[in-house]
Amino acid sequence: MKNFGKFCIGLGGLSLLGALMAGHSITGPTVWLALGITLLLFAKQKEDDKRDTGNQGTKVDTQQSVSISQSSIAAQQPKQENVHKQNMEERSPMPSETKIDIPMTTKQKEAAMCLISYFGGYNDDIETNPKTNEMVYALSYQASIYFQIHNFPEMLPGAMSRNSDPDKMLDTVMTIQDRQYKEFLLLTCHDLTKMSGKAEAYELLYNIANEMGYNKDRFNALIEQYSRK
Repeated sequence: MKNFGKFCIGLGGLSLLGALMAGHSITGPTVWLALGITLLLFAKQKEDDKRDTGNQGTKVDTQQSVSISQSSIAAQQPKQENVHKQNMEERSPMPSETKIDIPMTTKQKEAAMCLISYFGGYNDDIETNPKTNEMVYALSYQASIYFQIHNFPEMLPGAMSRNSDPDKMLDTVMTIQDRQYKEFLLLTCHDLTKMSGKAEAYELLYNIANEMGYNKDRFNALIEQYSRK
């Protein structure tokens, strides 16, 4: 999986370079980059899970020793998912209201996660910069919690395959009706765009936001509103 992820990133990078030089659309290459990044993040999580399992320590004979050992590990090494959740609470504000009026369908959730991965693909240093890698994963993980996806690393490769056509993926995203879901998705994509600093990513995001009912002024006001929290 890790090697295939690197292959997808390499293919996407070369295709992106060729598309930019020829003046063609970068949509297809970016999808390959997003798929490769997703696979690498999934492989990294599995490695971390194995490492966490290996660090649990050896068994002891008495129940008291087991309890002390487990308490020590719990205090010193929080579970990875709790670390990601804590990181994201600091980085990406969630809407203050919690009532969701119109639930998302599975198809909409998959398209939303693919769009997030798509914008994550604009970060060229995700494979070489641990901080970027961590932040992209944390944003994706927080989104999966918000959208109530409980197996997001496992479902994302299949979702990427089902949403390989960017136009159809965006058509599905546009069917999301609940305001809070839409705003959370746009803010998450903005965090990823801000990390990359790519002008083409900003242009694409503002076009998507406009199609979702947030023109440039309204979207900027939304960004500023949550940046103050």
